[in-house]
Parts: sequence; C-alpha cells; structure tokens
Amino acid sequence: MIQFIPLGGFLGAGKTTTMLAAARLLEDRGERVSLITNDQGADLVDTKLARASGIGATDEVTGGCFCCRFEDLATVVTRLVEQVNPTTVIAEAVGSCTDLQSTVVRPLRRLHGDLLNAAALTVTVDPVRHAALTALTRQTGTESDLAYLYRHQLDEADIIAVNKTGLLTQATARSLVADLTGRFPHARVATYSALTGAGLGELVDLWRKVPPSGHDAFPIDYDRYADAEAELAWTNQTFTVTGSGFSPVAWTSTLLERLSADIAAAQATIGHIKIWVTAAGAATKASLTHAGAAPTFDQRHVGPAGEAHVTFNARVQLPPDRLGDLIGAAITAADGACGTRSSQPIGDIFQPAYPTPVHR
Repeated sequence: MIQFIPLGGFLGAGKTTTMLAAARLLEDRGERVSLITNDQGADLVDTKLARASGIGATDEVTGGCFCCRFEDLATVVTRLVEQVNPTTVIAEAVGSCTDLQSTVVRPLRRLHGDLLNAAALTVTVDPVRHAALTALTRQTGTESDLAYLYRHQLDEADIIAVNKTGLLTQATARSLVADLTGRFPHARVATYSALTGAGLGELVDLWRKVPPSGHDAFPIDYDRYADAEAELAWTNQTFTVTGSGFSPVAWTSTLLERLSADIAAAQATIGHIKIWVTAAGAATKASLTHAGAAPTFDQRHVGPAGEAHVTFNARVQLPPDRLGDLIGAAITAADGACGTRSSQPIGDIFQPAYPTPVHR
C-alpha cells in the first residue's frame, strides 16, 4: 500500500523545503519517494526545484488546487505508480487552499483506498506569519478573510508542524506550542526546521504513527474563503535575461530587494515570491516570504553568465495591475544594476477563481 502524505499550510510556510527534506530522509531509510506539486497556474518554481533535487519522480497538478482538480490528482498518482512504483507520495497543496480534509483527503480514502493509505493531514506553520496574523486579529478585534482561511487550515489539521524553529527562542517555541495545542487540541503539534533538519525525523515518524483524528473543522464559509484568495494577485512568469558576464545572484538579489521594499511601502502582505534562475547549467533559487525582509537563497550561481532563464512566481496582497507595475520596476532595477536586458515576461497576473471542489 502506498503511503500518501498530504501536506498543507499557508503560503511561505516552507512546504516545499519540508517536502524535499523529508523525501531525502525517507529515501535514506530505503523508501521510494515521489512528489506532487500544485498551483493555480503553470511554470512552477517548486516543480523545477523538486526535479532538480534528484529525488524520485516529481509530477504536478496545475490550473487549480487539488480540491478543484481532484481527478487530475488521481491521474497523476496513477501515472507515478505505473512509472516508478513509489512506496511514498508527498503531495504539497496550494498555500491558499483549505478544506482539504473534506475535498481531498477523505475522498481519496473513500475512492482510492485500495491503492493509497492517505495519512494524517499535516499543516505547516511559519511562526512569524502566525504571530503577525494572530496579533492583528487581537489588536483589531476582527478577523480578516486571510486570517479566517489560515485558522481553518489549522483547525482541519491532524498534525500542526511548526517550521523554522531556528527563528525562535526555546521559550517562544514552548509558548507557541502551548497556544496551538490549546486552540487546536485535536491535532498533534510538532516543531522542526526543514532547513537544518532539526526535529524533521520526529515529524516524518508522526506521518506513520498519527491516525486521522476524525475531527470536523468548523464549517467554512466559501464566500469568505474565495474573498481571501481574491485578496492575492497571483503570477507565474518566465523570461530571459542577457548581458555580458553578469552575476545571476546579484541580479536576483537586486530584483527581490527592490520588490521587498516596494511591497512593504505599499503595506501589503507577501504570500510568497519565488524565483528560479538557470544559466550555464547552474541554478539560483531565492524567495521572499515577508515584505521588508531580505531574500533567502537556497542555491546560488554567482556567474559569470551571458544569458539566464528566469521562472518567477509571486502571490502578493495587491491588485494585479499594481503587482505588475512593481514587478516591472524591480526587473528594470535589476537590469540597471547588472547591465543586463530582460525580455518581456510571459505569464498572466490574476486572482484565483471561486473555489469549486469536485467532492464536498
């Protein structure tokens, strides 16, 4: 029986890093692991990163979340089974998606239980994002639609996995675990760092030890859910950068630093921004998860390069036209700093459509 690991969590929580790190650990234990990425659009940085990692086989479900593309998810799983026969499949859901228990996990158990053992639903948490959303709700006395969506993600989790523990003191980590345990007593709360591997083994062990809780999350208002997703402008773009002996890392850093500053000035929230730059057979991968923060790099290619191919993904709490203007200004700034020229990006900037699950 194939172990199917459903992995959810808000944008920027580190789901992809968790998926890759856990897959490496499982392969070290003798498992054959396959990965499935998911997005509202195509041209995913996550898919490129996963395929470049050398881990098992990677496939993707695009054009909508797993819940709205349930049959596509089933088809991808079947294809992976036929092609590579994995023992474990880790599937990373869209970060703005919720209601996964009702629309994905339980339907998989009911309809494909002869093939898959759908494990407990794990929801990853970024402690910085959690603190910001919680503090805003307490300060204003009202819950934004994004905070409402985020709370439902936690309420339907069987396992709440607090990532990025390197950002926390031991006292802060204990306080966060106590808070999450008190608010969501049905879930197991685990802490770990996908980046360093601390606690990751314990989380992976929970995937086989923790049974589904059977807890029914609070009934979600799909209008509020849709409004929360519609707050985010969403884009996946590809383009080419050319120049004479430029540094892809310097170009990427300038682009993301400009975007980070401009989005902070607009007082907007970054869901996530990810960029994958390939040149001369090497790659640079970087991301932003908070406005005003410095970019983080998972891979660096200093150069020199004459041509680079860029895949750029962004989910930002701005109108699409405004996000497009900021992206254009950031590309211009990076080209100006590095003496490069970028082609016209290919890819739309849009807001997700109203969620319409196949099974609910």
